[in-house]
Amino acid sequence: MLKISTVLALAALLNSLGGAAGAIEIEAGVSAVLQRVQPAVVSIRTISSGIFRSEALDDPNVRRVLGLPDDVVILQTGVTATGSGVIIDRENGYIITSRHLVADADDVSVKLADGRVFQADRVGEDAPTDLAVVKIEAPSLSSVKWGHSSELKVGDFVIAVGSPFGLTQTATFGIVSGLGRSGLGADEYEDYIQTDAAINPGNSGGALVNASGELIGIARGIAAPDEATTGIGFAIPSDIAVQIVRELIAHGEYKRGWLGLSVTGAADMGVGGATETQGFVVNELVCNSPAERQGVRLGDIVVALDGRTFPTDTAFRNAISLLPANARITLDVRRGEKLQKLSVTLSDAAARRNLDLGQESVVVEFPSANGSPACAPAGAVFVDVASGSVAYSMGLRTGDYLTAINGEPPVSVDQIRGVLESAQGSASVDILRAGTAYRLELE
Repeated sequence: MLKISTVLALAALLNSLGGAAGAIEIEAGVSAVLQRVQPAVVSIRTISSGIFRSEALDDPNVRRVLGLPDDVVILQTGVTATGSGVIIDRENGYIITSRHLVADADDVSVKLADGRVFQADRVGEDAPTDLAVVKIEAPSLSSVKWGHSSELKVGDFVIAVGSPFGLTQTATFGIVSGLGRSGLGADEYEDYIQTDAAINPGNSGGALVNASGELIGIARGIAAPDEATTGIGFAIPSDIAVQIVRELIAHGEYKRGWLGLSVTGAADMGVGGATETQGFVVNELVCNSPAERQGVRLGDIVVALDGRTFPTDTAFRNAISLLPANARITLDVRRGEKLQKLSVTLSDAAARRNLDLGQESVVVEFPSANGSPACAPAGAVFVDVASGSVAYSMGLRTGDYLTAINGEPPVSVDQIRGVLESAQGSASVDILRAGTAYRLELE
């Protein structure tokens, strides 16, 4: 039975093309697209000789059927996995696929649509996006043309091609069901295309193409929020994938820039409505990070990045995570009533210094270009916050440096207690923990 969304999409196309003749044109159009796309979609088989946790036997339903206890971890060796890939460069044999498929593999083989099989070399991997590139040496390859995922709209017709359950060259179709999906917990970077085209285990790394046969997404097999729900699949947007692939081919890795701050929605922090502030509150700031060195402070509202505004804090974080190391950016920041532009050069995320205060009860001086309060705390140090205490329930921990309450520096224990006890409904507490400054909103 066809899904309602698919029926509606086909009905709209049929109507626009005119009756039965339109149906013939639709069928011919889809067939023509698949004739171009399928030769560029490959099946990938990997063999890993290490010891791994069994994902299948982690399933509670499988455990129940086999009578296995819930607290036993099942390990297996010599794991074989199958998935999909897309040839993006026919001259050099580059194939984009899913990192989780090839990351731990000792042997990677690629089966083409015409049945030929070749051994593949791993070129590069990027864990935050779960993307990887492998390479084969083979003549007469086909490749797919990159499309622009930024041009997609909800309702656009799409086709998924891959090897679900090892069934090679499987094609499914549907529409774009949603854009900018995140919060699924699958990858560090999440900005997925959602589609009702069937995407099953084995589709990961395969193609999602538009009606013109252009690659607009790389299939990402993720369980839906309700695993019993059907018609929910996800793909990594092509505009992201092409940027990652370019660096993986050139350098074997994607060297991300590091800004050193985290934000939350301004509305959630009680700083006016989203339409009023159009920005996000800085609620974490790492000492001596690029952001801190160039003047960003806890509580600042980031209004724009290089002149771009973002609908959600997730979209802002995604944009930051795609910036390369040493990129120079401009942040529009509002502090109180003042709006200022800060120029920041990102450092290399892989080379960031991990500061750890542990449980020590001493004040530590952090290097800083401007001596900000966040990095040179002169306030109290919580050296013994008992578990279950009021302070603990507020989020304070042993070793935290308290730097401000309601924006004012702490002076004494009595002053701290007085501010907290007299707070009408809520208070903000700035702390320094393991080299990172946080703002806690207390209700």
